[in-house]
Amino acid sequence: MTSGERRLAERLENKLDDDYLLWYDVPVGPTNAHPDFVVIHPRRGLLILEVKDWKLSTIRSADKQTWTIIPDGSPKMVENPLE
Repeated sequence: MTSGERRLAERLENKLDDDYLLWYDVPVGPTNAHPDFVVIHPRRGLLILEVKDWKLSTIRSADKQTWTIIPDGSPKMVENPLE
């Protein structure tokens, strides 16, 4: 679990009522994708969260296919996390 995932997990656990279910890194769907968090509520539904531990200043450019981030001083191309 990354530090960003840990921070979000702590906030979700502290803020969500007891009738929410919170799961971490479980396989979802026919491709067995592993989102960081799945939140389920009996009346409000399902929320799937993917945490990206990037500061806004780290993102240099983004398009539909790829993002350029600079996490440690050198540019790195990553797949668009929203696709």
